[in-house]
Amino acid sequence: MEEKLVTLVVLPYSKAHIFKMMLEEKGVNCELEDIYLIQGETSATVRIKILEKDIPRAVYELEEFLGTKVSITKQEESSSLKQILVPVDFSEASKKAARLAVDIATHLKADLVFMHSFINPIIHSVPYSDIYAFDSSTLFKIEHAEKTANEDFQTFIQELSKEVGDEVWKSVETYYIIKSGYPEEDILAYARKNRPLLIVVGSGGDNYPHGIVGSVTADIMYNANVPVLVIPKNAPEKKVTAFNNVLYATNFDEKDFVAIDKLLDLLQPFEIQLTCVHVGQPRQNGWDLARLEGMREVLQKKYEKRNFNCQLLEGNDVLNSIEEYIKNSEVDLLSLTSHKRNMISRLFNPSIAREMVFHSNTPLLIFHA
Repeated sequence: MEEKLVTLVVLPYSKAHIFKMMLEEKGVNCELEDIYLIQGETSATVRIKILEKDIPRAVYELEEFLGTKVSITKQEESSSLKQILVPVDFSEASKKAARLAVDIATHLKADLVFMHSFINPIIHSVPYSDIYAFDSSTLFKIEHAEKTANEDFQTFIQELSKEVGDEVWKSVETYYIIKSGYPEEDILAYARKNRPLLIVVGSGGDNYPHGIVGSVTADIMYNANVPVLVIPKNAPEKKVTAFNNVLYATNFDEKDFVAIDKLLDLLQPFEIQLTCVHVGQPRQNGWDLARLEGMREVLQKKYEKRNFNCQLLEGNDVLNSIEEYIKNSEVDLLSLTSHKRNMISRLFNPSIAREMVFHSNTPLLIFHA
């Protein structure tokens, strides 16, 4: 029986041709096929097809090309391109995040990279070194998984382009990656390799199979090496220019000023009021008030044209105190620094950042210490 071609990945045009040359240097033949996601537009997206027998070698090369979670141990150099990475799982939460990402990209003059991962029944069930008996249904399963992913992606992009409007859509450079894999691993790997300005991801989706649901969103925001903007499913829909009241939660970490620098750099085009808050007990610890005032003075001196406010929130429960403040002060965006901990402490003492994702309808911007 003649061996059929299997789709390995869908990539932007330029990346596809570079990857094709890499594969052919390794003796892996492949074919390129244009994809037209939006009718009437010139294709800038290419499907790469290979023979089934070449999957092990090709997957290894693809991981080297896009980045792998396991093999990268040091920080990659920052990409010269300004990109915003948008994980896509076709849920309404994902679409809401994508609409905001388009709006942000227009103001920051950044490119948009939409990424979707789906499970390939061969690649993700058979170890590369094993020999397996050919199952006549296997190719059908592969084709079905790839076909469904591409059709859903095309529908998602077409609907998104209509919702944001033709003029806005055409003002932003968009790129698409569709590959077999696990969402959290692929997103984190791409971020490490390409260093986008920002990852914009929805939370609380509709449990689309293998989609960006809560646990995946938490993994991305906890482990990404770039800022992560999490848009809860029930967050009020706003334009980025309406994000005026920004709250930064501090625990007086030495990395706070670095995180605030990144925050203000990212929000530089927008008029914002930044409030730094700390949850504590003023009657028991006057140092908290003094440190907040010192923080405000340092920030005001460094950023003379910005307006800063620092407040001490009285309370024992950090999560509830911040949520109450957000509710009463009409906060548009909550930002904080997520601290990495070992697995045991993550299980028994979850970070405030992770808790906020599941308890708040306010968009959350995470920086990493």
